[in-house]
Amino acid sequence: MASTEERENGERRQKRRREEESEEREKKRRGEDGGFERKRQEKRKRQEESEEREKRRRGEDGGVLEDEESGPDGTQDPAPPRCTISDFTIYQELGRGAFGRVFLASTPSRSDYVAMKVIRKKKKNEAILQRERRILLMARDCPFILHLYAALQSRGQAYFITEHLAGGSLEDLIRMCGYLDPNNVRFYTAEIACGLQFLHRKTIVHRDLKPGNIMLDGDGHIRIIDLGLAQDGVSASKKITGVTGTFSYIAPEVFLHQYDTAADWWSLGIVVSRMAAGHSPFYFGPVYKMAYKSITRDQPNIPSWLNNDLHLLITELLCKDPEKRLGVSKNIRDHPFFITIDWEELEQRRAQPPFIPFKAVLRNEHLQWPEETTSHHPVAGFSFTASSWAR
Repeated sequence: MASTEERENGERRQKRRREEESEEREKKRRGEDGGFERKRQEKRKRQEESEEREKRRRGEDGGVLEDEESGPDGTQDPAPPRCTISDFTIYQELGRGAFGRVFLASTPSRSDYVAMKVIRKKKKNEAILQRERRILLMARDCPFILHLYAALQSRGQAYFITEHLAGGSLEDLIRMCGYLDPNNVRFYTAEIACGLQFLHRKTIVHRDLKPGNIMLDGDGHIRIIDLGLAQDGVSASKKITGVTGTFSYIAPEVFLHQYDTAADWWSLGIVVSRMAAGHSPFYFGPVYKMAYKSITRDQPNIPSWLNNDLHLLITELLCKDPEKRLGVSKNIRDHPFFITIDWEELEQRRAQPPFIPFKAVLRNEHLQWPEETTSHHPVAGFSFTASSWAR
């Protein structure tokens, strides 16, 4: 009898033990055991994140910058792999504007010089910086728009690393020559038109097209730069408002009401007039009210000595009705002024530029940052740098 009771008690104990073990396993599965399993998983995740950060800091993963990608031909942009802003050597300031400064820079791993645009970060310009980066990334496939290599940041500043354009600006060329030969005007206008058409297909309006924002690369081809005021998501059915840009180049509809990509074709008309005649067909002084009145009311003053096709081109680009403006009402490539242009050859950059900029010899010993201005060095004194754009 005792033997039977002992056996039954033993079976009950085993059953109870199995039930307890089953409950224990279920608790662990559900995380009801005081968070032990959850804490272990969190610890493992923190370790993995720490290892990933260390890899990025040392560059051991062989990757590239977050914004760096291979080009259409499989080549990689000349920006260094996995670097921070402190890895760049800064040589000299190339220029400055209302939104930031541009410096000539390089890195030890690449022989090419790059341009570094430095912009102080503020709450009110965060969306603008993100938009400019987004637009520059979309524009990488166009040979007539500035190419972005990487976007970096420190705690207080944003850095756009772009190609260095050694040929100077169209503004410099106009000031040096007074006005350009019609063949030169034809070539530059055709390349600018290709760049604008690319942007407009992407529903991007530049909003600040002017000779100072049109550069020549080392081979003499056009590059449209400074997309800080550009706006994406713009079309005939989705217009925008807001007077922005350089007012001597602003289209009349920008002053008056909503506008779209047609505003860029007006600005191109002013640029063509300055190239061909040496001056704007409207008031070009510093008084805003006079510029507004001239652009919205006056007819363009175009010299009669320009050849007929060039005169007609400027007139049609400066049509005050944006829907009837050349570039909107019809394709600018079909204009008789461009009858000698092989557009396919031009888009492949196989057309011979009319002017090859002098290739200046840049030597490091001639470009060192002056010792007396060390405190103004754009990356001096920062306690934090990030290799990627995200905060």
